Amino acid sequence: MKLNLNIRHRITIFFVIIMILAVSPFCFRIRHGVVVKTDRTEMISREVTAYRQDDERWAKDALGNSAFTMKSSGCLVTCIASALSMGGTQAVTPGELNKIFSENNVYDSEGNIQWSAIENIGGYSVNVYSDVDEPVIYQWLSEGYYPIVRVRVSGIGNWHYVLVVGLEDQEYICMDPLKNELTKLSQYLNRVYAVRVVSSTL
Repeated sequence: MKLNLNIRHRITIFFVIIMILAVSPFCFRIRHGVVVKTDRTEMISREVTAYRQDDERWAKDALGNSAFTMKSSGCLVTCIASALSMGGTQAVTPGELNKIFSENNVYDSEGNIQWSAIENIGGYSVNVYSDVDEPVIYQWLSEGYYPIVRVRVSGIGNWHYVLVVGLEDQEYICMDPLKNELTKLSQYLNRVYAVRVVSSTL
């Protein structure tokens, strides 16, 4: 009987260790993120200009002088193009905006956007937040602007950017540059890692 109890104890410990090892990568990937939820039920209805980063018209275009392309890493510039097209005086496609950014050295050697370089072009206003705050997201939406939020694909995958375009039934609605339909922030586990707002000053 003592032997059986000892075996059961070891089996239990074994399975606990397996569960910890299985959960650890997930916990590691979602660290530093902030869960963004709202109890607001009204819908902020706007006509959404949706673009895809892998559109064949610009999919192969490089981000500046980097080895990265719009298809592989252009989610952020695609979100900016969508936000500018909805909130500005003139629509701009991701391909056109990427060309502007590339010509004005907005990207570093890894294809990352340098936020101060966008404002140096002229005609753009950039707001970069050090902390994720749900009221800030709502405030921008209510004023007719569109926050760009950094998430993980499916909540636990690679880094990705989506554009928050509205609110309906206590759910933030997003334009995902890798999808043909609007998504909900809950599809990324409501976990946000950064907030940026780019708008036109023209």
